Amino acid sequence: MSQAQIVDEAIPSAVAPAPRPRPWTVLSSSPFRKLWIATTLSLFGDFFSYIALAWLVLQLTGSSLALGTVLVVQALPRAVLMVVGGALADRLSSRLTMLGSMGLRATFVAPLAVLVLTGRVQMWEVYGIAVVFGVVDAFFMPARNSILPRVVADRELEPGNAVLNVTAQASVILGPVLGGVIVAVLGIGWAFAGDAACFVIGFLFILWLPAAARTATGQAHPDGGLGGQIAAGFRYAWADVGIRVTLIVIAVVDFAANGALGVGLPTLAHGRFGTGAAGLGILFGAWGVGATAGALGSGLVPPPQRFGWLMVLLCLWLGVGTGVVGLLPSLGPAALAMGLCGVATGVVNTYGVSWLQRRTDPAMQGRVMSIVMLASMGLTPVAYAASGTIAEVNPTLLFLIAGGLMLLCAVGTASNRTVRALR
Repeated sequence: MSQAQIVDEAIPSAVAPAPRPRPWTVLSSSPFRKLWIATTLSLFGDFFSYIALAWLVLQLTGSSLALGTVLVVQALPRAVLMVVGGALADRLSSRLTMLGSMGLRATFVAPLAVLVLTGRVQMWEVYGIAVVFGVVDAFFMPARNSILPRVVADRELEPGNAVLNVTAQASVILGPVLGGVIVAVLGIGWAFAGDAACFVIGFLFILWLPAAARTATGQAHPDGGLGGQIAAGFRYAWADVGIRVTLIVIAVVDFAANGALGVGLPTLAHGRFGTGAAGLGILFGAWGVGATAGALGSGLVPPPQRFGWLMVLLCLWLGVGTGVVGLLPSLGPAALAMGLCGVATGVVNTYGVSWLQRRTDPAMQGRVMSIVMLASMGLTPVAYAASGTIAEVNPTLLFLIAGGLMLLCAVGTASNRTVRALR
């Protein structure tokens, strides 16, 4: 029997299981709607602040190097504190952790908006807010990714994740555009004000979630303090063969993909395709459309019984697709290949996250999700550095190496009987 808490109603055990819900039917759940609205607002707020922060730094300094250092200052505490955020979500609750991080975000961004609007902002304050953004993200992201099993029934995990993933893809397209319009028409300060407003309203929707949506283990923490809990989270994730293999696959695939997409695609658009920024936008847009289609399709189709074979198939899919992108001579075919790769990412972000949420002990949800995100993002700076060196010599080689790493993941997972049998 599922340990997910059904907030809206109790379903008697004697009643036959209801038909699997479609993605849109999960929106009939009042707690899910509140979570969906809050997370959507947070995504738009993130993009408002990203656009505003970039323009503010360039306006104050005119230096791309300064912008890069601000982004590094934001990324470092996020990476270092991610597992702390996951442990705190387990120790308190995902709901309370989200409330705390959203409240802090609004509390710090609102004064920054005032400083910008009054023309009194200085770079040291920008660096300070970048640190705050990184710290808040480190606590907010694991909580956001671990709260869903507390809000919906077990059978609604795939539809719920599908809706959240489709919304995330839509925000990638609409968020920067809307943020850019606000900056262009109203000014940088109003974009920061919009960020603060998004998080204040989102805070109220999370506050509106019933107390039953909180994590409640009903026991003391046997691992002691926060450090002990973090260590216990790593031990738990590594001891479970399925979670361990999934973490390794995520680390390898995202290391390869982040380098190829972040460095390789701009190189191809600028050089081989000769299409500039517009071409780069088309490539990323095609990937986003594919990811949206993959997420929506995953919400409609029941997950496969053998999760291990799904990992093998997705690694093959992404490996072949990534290698093909590097070989294609023109923008159109490359955009088509990117769209097909995007489908695979939409599928894995729905089925994979749902599988992890279902497999993980409720008391470990926050920590496992934080370790997953650490595996996904922790090697990104190394990937960028290595990819830049390879792309300088031969961008095609970069895509072939990235695709080859993904194919090695496919071979490794397929060769392990335990992994193949994962359900």
